[in-house]
Amino acid sequence: MIFRRKPKSGSASPASADDDAMGTVDADATDDDQADDDLADAPDDAEDAEDADPWAELDASRDWRDDGPFDIDEVELADDEVPRLDLGSLIITPAQGMQLQIIADPETGQGMALVAAAGTSAIQVTLYAAPVSPGFATDLRADMVAETEQSGGSCEYAEGPFGTELRRVVPATDDAGNSGMAPLRDWYAQGPRWLLNGRLMGQAAIDTDGTGEVELLDDFFRNLIVRRGDGAMVPGQVIGLTLPAGS
Repeated sequence: MIFRRKPKSGSASPASADDDAMGTVDADATDDDQADDDLADAPDDAEDAEDADPWAELDASRDWRDDGPFDIDEVELADDEVPRLDLGSLIITPAQGMQLQIIADPETGQGMALVAAAGTSAIQVTLYAAPVSPGFATDLRADMVAETEQSGGSCEYAEGPFGTELRRVVPATDDAGNSGMAPLRDWYAQGPRWLLNGRLMGQAAIDTDGTGEVELLDDFFRNLIVRRGDGAMVPGQVIGLTLPAGS
């Protein structure tokens, strides 16, 4: 990880945040009225507890992007001397010896995803438009689970370095035409109106201890900088990449 996010400005003080959370109390309300209110709320609270998604709660439990990936407004690049590659909506910091490939739409030529390979591992990065509110990863994971199971694969959730990660085994065919199953791990990191999906393949999809090649790909993912733009986009829309000049 090369740098940390800039501190947020204009944050409410702890006291004001607590005051907003507590709200106001009617001085004319009686203890009996308050007790009735508590009883009336109890079934709803119990029902909400039963319906709670523990993986969504894990995602909301902390700021998983404290060490990246970053939004362009969260970093200062003016005096930055680190070699980077500008792909329009993504600014990347490839490690020495890392192989890069942009997957493009065959009809439009628009870059749709980036693949960074290191040794026997690779990560495919796709940038999506997301709502302002958090929790969009839950929807994308659910869609991916349904797609995987429909294709004959299997899925499980686990805690990863960016919150909830999806570990999958999917049908695959190798270069020789042999059919089999391939492991994948999907990371999700949501920022201001965007969400990055990092899909680990190869050895990194198996090594879950965070060392070796997966550590290199973890650093690569953390150092991604997103330049989403201000245009309106439908949540889930892929935000395209710009191929470098001369490529």
